[in-house]
Amino acid sequence: MVPMSFSGEVKEELAEYTVEARHCLIAELSAMLSMSSRVKKKGDGYCIVFNTENIAAARKLEKYIHEGFNCRPQVCVRCSGRGGKNHIYTVRVDNPTAAEQILLASKLMTRDEEPSEDLLPKNTMAIKNDCCRRAFIRGAFLTSGSMSDPEKFYHFEIVCASLEKAVQLQNVILTFDIDAKIVVRKKYYVVYIKEGSQIVELLGLMEAHVALMELEN
Repeated sequence: MVPMSFSGEVKEELAEYTVEARHCLIAELSAMLSMSSRVKKKGDGYCIVFNTENIAAARKLEKYIHEGFNCRPQVCVRCSGRGGKNHIYTVRVDNPTAAEQILLASKLMTRDEEPSEDLLPKNTMAIKNDCCRRAFIRGAFLTSGSMSDPEKFYHFEIVCASLEKAVQLQNVILTFDIDAKIVVRKKYYVVYIKEGSQIVELLGLMEAHVALMELEN
């Protein structure tokens, strides 16, 4: 069995951490959906399709949708890559009523507008509190982030599909006085931090305390 990377260990820890307050659940859910979902028209409504290679992220999203909206999404897996070694986990919300409730609550659409093409949160009401901003960063990293092995070098990043998403995420991280920067990589925008002490602080903000202690050691 291939040993899990440090980045994978962080994600496993974050996936196990669940919030108690609904507003924090909504903030984390908003980031996860924004980073790795697409919305399709279904009749007069919509359906939500979330894809990830991280089974822990898929399980957490399924749990949040079920607990937060009393909706049991469909979860499936398919193999990809050479020899089918990679797995893509899909979480679907096919019920248009439930999908609309989720999109409205997570600020990915308003009652007057359709969901934006890149699922950029429409306003910052979902992340107005410190606890919600921490949850938002946690959801973004769990879905689209990675970390280097701290024994080699320090690097923390979250990959965004658009500049607007990257700037929004950067601004959320900056509220904690952490110097997040943005770099363009191919067609993506990467929010990153390289300072070891700030990465330690960010792990604490996300509630990854086991990984934080390992990095400090």
